[in-house]
Amino acid sequence: MNTMQMLKLTVLACGAAGAVLLAPAHQAGAGGMLELEMDTVPTIIGVAVGALPDYRGSDDYTFGFAPMIRYTFSGQERYIQLMANELTINVFDDKMFRFGPLANYHFGRTDSVDDPMVSKMHEIDDTVELGAFADIVWTLSDDPRHRFILGAKLYQDVGNESDGFRANVGFRYWLPVAKPVDLNLSAGFIYQSDDYANHYFGVNADNVGSSGLPFFNAGGGVNEYYMVVGGLFYLNKNWLMTVGVRGSVIAGDPADSPIVDQRGDATQWIGGIGIGYAFW
Repeated sequence: MNTMQMLKLTVLACGAAGAVLLAPAHQAGAGGMLELEMDTVPTIIGVAVGALPDYRGSDDYTFGFAPMIRYTFSGQERYIQLMANELTINVFDDKMFRFGPLANYHFGRTDSVDDPMVSKMHEIDDTVELGAFADIVWTLSDDPRHRFILGAKLYQDVGNESDGFRANVGFRYWLPVAKPVDLNLSAGFIYQSDDYANHYFGVNADNVGSSGLPFFNAGGGVNEYYMVVGGLFYLNKNWLMTVGVRGSVIAGDPADSPIVDQRGDATQWIGGIGIGYAFW
């Protein structure tokens, strides 16, 4: 596995670590992001391994690993989190509301993908996205682990790659089923602008290369629906293990793109397992 493949798999990062897909990374070169979310743990470092599509829309899969770090300020709700390729900062010191900036390193699509035709298309360069996120958190019982979270993220390309934007809206539900076990169910949808959708799913004279794929113009809209099922296991006071599986369906114009409909699959899977160490 080359360095770029390993970096792309930061999208899994502790996503295997369990939890939720808050906002899929939506790389051209990867399928999404499972996201570690341990709100009841002040500071944690972790690493995870897992599998995800070779590129978004691919039916080939690859493997890798990646780290994550979350630091919560003492006595506050504010935190800084590096989840694989995405940095978020919560500026609200409030148990119910979270809000802050985000920065995401958005991977492109290389010519090293397994599909023999897609690999002949021109590469899509990596880029940087900036944006913001917001969450509303409801604690559903005396146990702070039992919670429902409604969240949204907005990403704008600032690296002159697609010049488009995307947004994720979804919920995450956490249910403690035993003292050492939390279960998670999450779901949501992804909206993409026309520029973003056509850049990563379109086929035209600028990117077709020698692939021979038919030309296709991809419009924006709600272009993906997803669900995540995960579990968080407290091995002891400091060590935690997580597992997660994310299934999604590419919809709208991107589902009809030749790189998905002819060369890949609109149904996408990501799964992994991770371990973290908590500092109390």
